[in-house]
Amino acid sequence: MKTRKNKLSVPLFLFLLFVLYTFSLTVVDVQKIGPQHSEVGFATMNQYFQNMIGANSFWYQVTEIGGMSLLAIIGYFLLCGLQQWYKRKKISLVDKKIVYLGFLYVVSAVAYLFFEKVIINSRPILVDQQLEASYPSSHTFLTIVVLLSTFYIWKEGSKLKRILSYLCILGMFVMVVGRVLSGVHWISDILGGILLGLSFVLFYVAALKGSEDNKKER
Repeated sequence: MKTRKNKLSVPLFLFLLFVLYTFSLTVVDVQKIGPQHSEVGFATMNQYFQNMIGANSFWYQVTEIGGMSLLAIIGYFLLCGLQQWYKRKKISLVDKKIVYLGFLYVVSAVAYLFFEKVIINSRPILVDQQLEASYPSSHTFLTIVVLLSTFYIWKEGSKLKRILSYLCILGMFVMVVGRVLSGVHWISDILGGILLGLSFVLFYVAALKGSEDNKKER
């Protein structure tokens, strides 16, 4: 029991930190610095970074294309899960890494939809002359969820998968840094996406390790 709590302590800490951080964005240094006088928390910090970075269409396009590649990875694991389910006849016989990954994707999709409706900050730029939800950075959040979990699955596989796993880490850093440089998010949006993404992936890792420990105890 103590070991299981230890596994959950880091993801729980990160998730609670995300919740506290999100709340603080609604009350700390809130100013009308966004387009159409939209209010933004941590305004001084966000304005400083926005003035320094500006907007960069190249990095915006790079991260948009990278975001589409995440769908290919999700589709790959979905097909793997369906194939195993078809061959083994029972979902309980599908690899736990794939089953838990499905839960991770579903929870991530729910979080994404939640923040599309509950708007904390709007983007520092207008999209088609409209304000658009910006917090947390969905590209940052989903990049970490998909690529970091893929790294965990592939890092102990075949030589090819091990190489691909480290490319996932490289791609994750490129995507996160690229999203910062694109200028389509406040820096606080990026930080929120990192916190939420890391907490979700570490919950996934903790669930897998807990499942492996249960097998060993039997």
